[in-house]
Amino acid sequence: MISPRTRPWRRTVGLAGALVLSTSILAACGGSSDEGDRVAGEAPDSVVMDLRNDPDTFDPFLTAADQGAVQMYEAIYDTPVRRDMKTGEYVPAMATEWEVTTTKIDMTFKEGLTCADGTKLTATDIANSMKRLADPKTGSIYTGRLFGAGGVKEIVADDAANTVSIEVNDPHSDLLDSMSTAFVICPKGLQDTEKLATEPQGSGPYKITSLKRGDTYELEAWGSPALEDPESVPDKITFRVITNDATRANLFETGETDIAGILGRDSERLEGSHEFIQGKAFEADSLTFNQRPEAPMSDERLRRVVAQAIDAAAYTKAASFGVGEPANTVVTPNMDCYTESNGELGLKYDPDQAKADLEAAGYGPGGKKLTVRLLGYDVQNSGPDYVADALRKIGIDVKVTNGTQAQAGAIVYGDEGDWDVIVFPYLSAAPHPYPLVTKMSSNLGEGGSYNFGRTRNDDFDKFSAVATSSLGEERCENWGKAEAALLEQTNLVPLLWPIANYYADGLTFNATYRTVDLRTIRGTE
Repeated sequence: MISPRTRPWRRTVGLAGALVLSTSILAACGGSSDEGDRVAGEAPDSVVMDLRNDPDTFDPFLTAADQGAVQMYEAIYDTPVRRDMKTGEYVPAMATEWEVTTTKIDMTFKEGLTCADGTKLTATDIANSMKRLADPKTGSIYTGRLFGAGGVKEIVADDAANTVSIEVNDPHSDLLDSMSTAFVICPKGLQDTEKLATEPQGSGPYKITSLKRGDTYELEAWGSPALEDPESVPDKITFRVITNDATRANLFETGETDIAGILGRDSERLEGSHEFIQGKAFEADSLTFNQRPEAPMSDERLRRVVAQAIDAAAYTKAASFGVGEPANTVVTPNMDCYTESNGELGLKYDPDQAKADLEAAGYGPGGKKLTVRLLGYDVQNSGPDYVADALRKIGIDVKVTNGTQAQAGAIVYGDEGDWDVIVFPYLSAAPHPYPLVTKMSSNLGEGGSYNFGRTRNDDFDKFSAVATSSLGEERCENWGKAEAALLEQTNLVPLLWPIANYYADGLTFNATYRTVDLRTIRGTE
């Protein structure tokens, strides 16, 4: 179906990206379009894309950030800057230029910005959105990640100059990257934040024209002045909530879907006859421990036992059916400050040694009984079963709790500590290690969304603090030391680098694990 909006001209944009496996496409039209909609180098008129889960909220500050929500925000909200997936550089979005240090960022915004409903968007409006994100009372788990441990000192807007300045209390070397995920909520959303959960008030290139929660969302580009080229995005996008991998694969094969992200074994049956683009996560899924003083995993000897009992390759096969890759560092190769040598620091798979160390710690035959509460969730497929079986084989009693990812998150982020071990999805929108601080450092407090496992690692706290106040080589050197401290003390055990295979015959684009960059969708020859 061709959109009625005419396209008098279009500028061709570069397509290939470092994070993208882009190849020649076999033939094809997608579910939303006929052959006239696929023009090489141009955005298609319409696209049907399947979400892996329903957006939990339209409030981007209070989301659990599952794939469906993050992809939706990519469409309906904009940010001051964007990170180019091809080059890794930061490029203008709503802001045209900026100056940044470790404690302050000054941004100049484009003239004539508006919200999707036509409301004028001023510098003060943008500042007010940032203030809500920065306010601890908002309860956002992203406040610390975006603005650092010390929080925001001051946010100042100048409508005449069209500028916003954000100053933080403590050095935070990733302030510029923070602006690439600081979604701008329009004034109507800030006036009624409770209503915002179900009614978006967006600043992005798309507005929702119809929706059926848990099912289908119809979006239409409205010519946002924040876009350098309004013709650079598809006119219409249909998001459908399809939670099952097999169903997404089936809909793609029958031509009802243009873009389908497949995580597990259903990718195998598509690979031979269809091209795909890989979206790789930032940070590896890693065994993580409840280290509260009363919990068994507060004992480093037992963490080392568990680490040696689990094989990363076997877990990867069980959890992703081979789509993902085994990992030995939590900072993945596509991130800033990746330190390859840290992969040699963690304990190697050795179940015999794990069993011997368990007995040496006073457990097993003739000793105390060790019971471990393992927390798993649905999209890990058979991963939790593999971990449970591996621990039982060395003499540990395992109680497994399985549920949805949201249910698992509620347990680990709760105060009760009713778990011992989880393979935690550290994946982040940020291509740098700072999000680890918001989950593993005592610098940010001992409860709530910070340090959910009550990790105590003085070296990690020390080196990460230096890294956040440094730039260039010094920054990465200290991030490498901070990650090394976690691996050496077995505070976490990297297992799986999550990868999504996006099938999209006739189209190419840039993607990460959770997000297709809608501004890069183009037809192919």
